[in-house]
Amino acid sequence: MGGLLKMKLDLSNKNILITGAATGMGRASAIETAKHGANLAIVDINSDGLNEVSQELENINANFKSYLIDVTSIDETEKKIGEIESWFDRGINCLVHFAGALEGSVVDIDELSPETWHRIININLNGTYNVTRAVAKFMKRRRNGVILLTSSGAGVLGPGSSAPYSSSKGGTHGLTLHLQQYLSENGVRIHDILPGSIKSPLKEGQLSEALKNTGDTEVFNANTKELGSPDGVAKIVAFIVSDNADYLRGSIVTR
Repeated sequence: MGGLLKMKLDLSNKNILITGAATGMGRASAIETAKHGANLAIVDINSDGLNEVSQELENINANFKSYLIDVTSIDETEKKIGEIESWFDRGINCLVHFAGALEGSVVDIDELSPETWHRIININLNGTYNVTRAVAKFMKRRRNGVILLTSSGAGVLGPGSSAPYSSSKGGTHGLTLHLQQYLSENGVRIHDILPGSIKSPLKEGQLSEALKNTGDTEVFNANTKELGSPDGVAKIVAFIVSDNADYLRGSIVTR
C-alpha cells in the first residue's frame, strides 16, 4: 500500500499583506508563508519587532518589504496600503490581519477607564475597518482575493477577561459575517480566525495584568502552561490563504 500523499502548498502566486507581523501569530505567519514562496508586505507599529522578523525573512531569502503603519490612522493606512498595492506585482491578493491589543483584563466594567475602552476598540475594531476598507477596493476591482481577520473565542464563543477586547472581537466577527455576503459576490473569500490561548506578547501581557488584578498565581501558572505555539496557527494561516482552501468557508477556531 502506498504512503499517504502530503499536500504541498505553493504560495508563489500570493501577495500577502500581514499586519501585526512583528510578534506572535503575525510574525510566525510571515515566516511560514514565506517558506512556501509567498511575497510579503509585513506591517506593524513596532519597529524593533519588524527589524527582527525582517532579518529572519532575509535569512530564508524571502521576497518581502516592511512598512511601519498605525492602523488606527485611516489616512496613514490608506496611503501605505496604496504603496503596498503598487509594490506588489499584480497587487495585494491576500490580507492577514493580526494587528491588535488587549488591556482591561479582569477589570469590572464600572472600574474600566474610558481611555482603555476607546483605545482597545480603536485598535482592534476601527483598525480592522481601516485596513479592510483600504484593501477591499483593490480586490473588488480584480474580483479576486482572500481576507483573513482575527476574532477570538472571547466575545464570539463566550465571555473573555476584558470587556473592550471581547467587544472588539465580537465586532470583528460581525464584520466578517457582513463581508462574507458583501465581498463574496466580488470573488473575494472572507474568513476570521478565532485563536485560543496562543503564546504572544499580547496574551502574556493579558495574563500578567490578570495576575496583578487578582493575585491568583495558581490560575496564572496554569494558563501560562497551556499556551500554544504561534507556529501552529501559522500553518493554518498558510493553508487558508492557499488555493487549496478555495472550498473553505466561515470561521476557523484553533486551540
